[in-house]
Amino acid sequence: MKYLRFIIWVIYFILFGKIASASCLLFNENERLSNYCLLETVKGKVVDQNTAIIVSQKLKREGYFGGLKNSEWSTRFYPDFDYSDNINGGNPNKPLILGGLEFEGDPELIKQEGFIGTLNFYGSNRATFGPGRYLQANISAAYSYSPKHKNGFSNANLSSCYKHKLTSTNALDFCASASHQNKEIIEDTNKSLSLSMSKLGFDNNIGFSEGQIGIIRLISDDYIQSQLAFSWDIIHKRNLYSAISLRFGNPVELKTALNYGIDFNISRIINSRKFSLSFSHELNDGGMLFGENRSDITNKISMVSNLNENTKIKLSYISTDSSIDYFDQSYPNLKLTFNW
Repeated sequence: MKYLRFIIWVIYFILFGKIASASCLLFNENERLSNYCLLETVKGKVVDQNTAIIVSQKLKREGYFGGLKNSEWSTRFYPDFDYSDNINGGNPNKPLILGGLEFEGDPELIKQEGFIGTLNFYGSNRATFGPGRYLQANISAAYSYSPKHKNGFSNANLSSCYKHKLTSTNALDFCASASHQNKEIIEDTNKSLSLSMSKLGFDNNIGFSEGQIGIIRLISDDYIQSQLAFSWDIIHKRNLYSAISLRFGNPVELKTALNYGIDFNISRIINSRKFSLSFSHELNDGGMLFGENRSDITNKISMVSNLNENTKIKLSYISTDSSIDYFDQSYPNLKLTFNW
């Protein structure tokens, strides 16, 4: 109950707190929507020189005003400090009980938990091919280490998207991604391909919005699954950004895979500082363990803001309720990211 009261208070604070002046530039979570908002807002208006420079620079990266003369590279290194519920990829530190039988796990395979320090690398490249048409490629790598357990793990991610404007308000996107995580006990590799259609719009009562529908092909180490995704992003007139997405997965025989997922995010500028609140609810089912059906419901709530110009803080609470108690877990989390 105390978490419910906290969630209600945060939502009220973000939605009804002091209103700052609205700007399409403040909400860049969705680049296409932000730029559409800019184009429609300045259309037919006289703007000052600084505004004109900022707007043209942003729109050139999406292929407008002649686009980028050459492909644009950017790289950065940055640290963050986080909490990991499973540093080594091990098993829960409790017995597995199935059908009245109790199984004790190998003590050498028990999961390690604790705070970790991470060094991150991020690189991106963009090339434009015309108004609203561009190729964006991203690569990231990270190594996380726990001084307490003297152990660490690595992550690597690669993604690429081709964004293609069809009309002034419609676009077609094709994306591919791959990720790999290497821990002491396990390794995970996931790949995905997606194709999506989107439509931009404006409503006097709501604001600027983008609706999107897409299909996703997920390829993991254990199974292959097709998913259907819907999303709706809005830059509201009241200095507010919101996004909701729905994901549905087809059943995968004898594998615990996505049944459905819901993600919701709201962002608000309060006293010149952005606050973002997100909530996700996901059901994974279809798996079997020694003849027992397995389904997991995972809920996560997070709040993100900047402590100062270079430091971002993220507060989260994650909870998983499984049909097999062995896989139940819940814990709070604090993450600090330093952008240098």
